[in-house]
Amino acid sequence: MKAPVHLSSYPDNQTEPCMTKKTVIIVDDEQAARQQLKEVISGFDELTLVAEAADGKSAIEQIMLMRPDIVFLDIEMPELNGFDVAKATQDLQYQLVFMTAYEQYALKAFDTNAIDYLVKPARPELIAKSIGKIIRQQTQIKPSGSTACLTLSDHAQQKIIEFDHINYIESIGRYRRVHLTQPGAEIHNTETIISEQTLDGFCSQLPESQFYRLHRSYIINATQLLALKYQTRKHFVLLAGADNPIPVSRSFVQTLKARIAERTHTED
Repeated sequence: MKAPVHLSSYPDNQTEPCMTKKTVIIVDDEQAARQQLKEVISGFDELTLVAEAADGKSAIEQIMLMRPDIVFLDIEMPELNGFDVAKATQDLQYQLVFMTAYEQYALKAFDTNAIDYLVKPARPELIAKSIGKIIRQQTQIKPSGSTACLTLSDHAQQKIIEFDHINYIESIGRYRRVHLTQPGAEIHNTETIISEQTLDGFCSQLPESQFYRLHRSYIINATQLLALKYQTRKHFVLLAGADNPIPVSRSFVQTLKARIAERTHTED
C-alpha cells in the first residue's frame, strides 16, 4: 500500500487547464524488447509507463485496468497473440503501435486501426519517430491545455491531478481523502491524497456532469461507476478500483438514477 500524501487547502488550490502525461503500456514476450522500449519512452517527458506485460492474457488485464493512452503491442506471443489482444480491447480508446519481427502482418495490423507498425528489431530512432507521430496526433485532437485538473498544494509541493484520475473523495473528520484511480496512483506514486479542502469546495471545482455528491461524506467520479445496489434498506454504489461500496443518501437516489440513465443514453 502506497502511503497517502498529505496536502493542505491553500488559496492556490484550483481547477485549471494542464498538460498531463500520456500513459503507456508495453506488451512483448521478449524482455530485451520491453527494455529497449522503456529506454526510449523514458526520453519523452510527455509519456509515463504504467504497466508492461509478457503475454496476451496479462496484456488484456492491464489494458482493461489501466485504460492507457498508448499501447506498444507485440504480435507473436504464446496463447493469445497481439491481434487477439487488440480485438479483446477494441472498445477502449487508445493509440496502438504493433511491433513484430514479421513484415507480413503489416496489412492486417493497419486493418485494426493501428497508428503504426514497427518491424523488430526496431532502431531507437524509429521508435522515437513513431512516438513523436502519436504525440502530434493527440495534440491535434486535443489542443494543449484543454484537460482540466485539480491543483492541490502544501508548503513544499503541488500535485496536479487530472479529473479522470480521481476515483472518489470521502470526508473523514476535518480532512478529505482523495482516492485515485489505478492510472492516477501509478503516475503520482500514491493511492490517496489527504486534503483540508471541504467537500463543498471540491464540488465547486469539479464538473457537475462528471462528479456526483452522493452523500454528505462522498463525491464520486461517475466514469468509475459500476452499479447502483440496494441492500438492507440502503442504497450504495460500486466503483471500479474501490474496495468498499459507497453509500448513497436517500435524497439523492432518484437524481442518481436519472443521471445514470442520462449518461447511458448519451454513451449509446
